[in-house]
Amino acid sequence: MRSSKQPPLQTVERALNFLECVAGRESPPTVQQVSSELGLNITTCYHLMRTLIGRGYLERRPDLTLTLGPSVGALFNQYQRSFNVSEKVSALVTDLARKSDETAFFSTLETNDRVILKVLVEASQPLRVSGLYVGLTGREYMRAAGKAVLAHLSPVRQREMVLKDLGEFTKAQQRDLLAALDHEFEVIRSQGWAADAQESSLGISAIGSPVFGKDGKVYGAVGIVAPTTRMARSHSERVREVMDAARQATELLSS
Repeated sequence: MRSSKQPPLQTVERALNFLECVAGRESPPTVQQVSSELGLNITTCYHLMRTLIGRGYLERRPDLTLTLGPSVGALFNQYQRSFNVSEKVSALVTDLARKSDETAFFSTLETNDRVILKVLVEASQPLRVSGLYVGLTGREYMRAAGKAVLAHLSPVRQREMVLKDLGEFTKAQQRDLLAALDHEFEVIRSQGWAADAQESSLGISAIGSPVFGKDGKVYGAVGIVAPTTRMARSHSERVREVMDAARQATELLSS
C-alpha cells in the first residue's frame, strides 16, 4: 500500500508501466504505440526502451516491435522457485488430476493474506478449463480455494481479506456480501469443502478443500476445476477425491 509520505519513484513507475504495457498487448507493439497508450513523451519512451533492452527485459525485433526479453523469464523462474512447495505435495496434485481426470490445483495462504495458486496440473481430457496459471491470486471470496481457506480464519482476518477486493462495492453491498459469506463459511467448515462462486456464469466448477499445517492452522487448499456439465455428472465422487487429497496433503505437511 502506498503512503502519501513515500511517493513512488516516477522513473521506476514509468519503466514498469512500459514493461506491463508490452506484456499486456495481444501483438507486439512499437515504441510509438506504447507512448500513445501510456500518454508519455516519445523521447522519454525511447530512453525507457533502451534501458529495458540493455537490462534484457525487452527485445526489439527487426520490424521495430517490442517483446519481453530473457530477464523476464529469469524473474519468473525465481518467482516459481520461491513458492517452495514440496515435491510430495506436487505429486499428490498430479495424482488427483489422474484420478479425477480433471485439472487439479494446490494453493497456499501467503503472508500478504492472499491465496496463491502454486501447483497446477492440467486434465488430459480435450475439453479443459482455461485461464488458470501458477501465481493466480485475488478475489478469494469467489474462488473455491480462497473460500476453503477463508472459512478457517478468524472473523477479523476474513473481513480484512474480503474487503481488499470490494473497493467498488457500496457499504450496503459489502455488508450484505459479508453476511452471506459468514453463513457460507459455516457450511464449508461443516462439509469440509467449498465451491467456486463463478461456476454458473462461466460454465466452470471448482471444488476446494482446506489443507492444514503442523500448527493446526489452515495452510492452503487443494482441489479440481472442470466444466460444470461434466462436474455435475460425478460431483459426489469428485468431492470425495478432493477431500481425500486434502487429508493426505495435511498429513504430509504435519509430518
